[in-house]
Amino acid sequence: MKSVSLLILLLMIVCSCKNETKNDSIFEEGQEKISTSQLSQLQWLLGTWGNQNGEEIMEERWKIENDSTLAGFAYTKVAQDTVFAETLKIQQLGEAILLTVVAYSQNDDAPVRFKLITLEDDTIIFENKGHDFPQRIAYTTPQKDSIHAWIEGTVDGELQKIDFYYNRK
Repeated sequence: MKSVSLLILLLMIVCSCKNETKNDSIFEEGQEKISTSQLSQLQWLLGTWGNQNGEEIMEERWKIENDSTLAGFAYTKVAQDTVFAETLKIQQLGEAILLTVVAYSQNDDAPVRFKLITLEDDTIIFENKGHDFPQRIAYTTPQKDSIHAWIEGTVDGELQKIDFYYNRK
């Protein structure tokens, strides 16, 4: 009986260590995967960022959720009414880094994934060519304690870009 119990325990340990990799539809065949160490290069994004223009207040917050995920929340208020809100996650999934966005009252509140395509010291760009708008989401840090973010993509055959400027709070 001890042998059977030991064999079952050994099988459970071996099965729990199995490493599965899932394909995501936004990956294109032949593209290079991102190394795990690159997620740590996004640390400059952490914190609370904001901008106020008259009665419009925009804020975006980023924190570490765990060793493979940064979690964010962004909103825009106009005269005390929240007119836009979204949750964001930058995750290490396998060897890829993805940005998942859930914009409330858009896309039936379904998550939309963007794949990291550029990671430099002060620039991060995510892309999902299959999404209606935006197809790209970018962050740069042009100077200490500031962020220039933008979304862009093609709408009716024309390139559209919306800029967001934040300062650290």
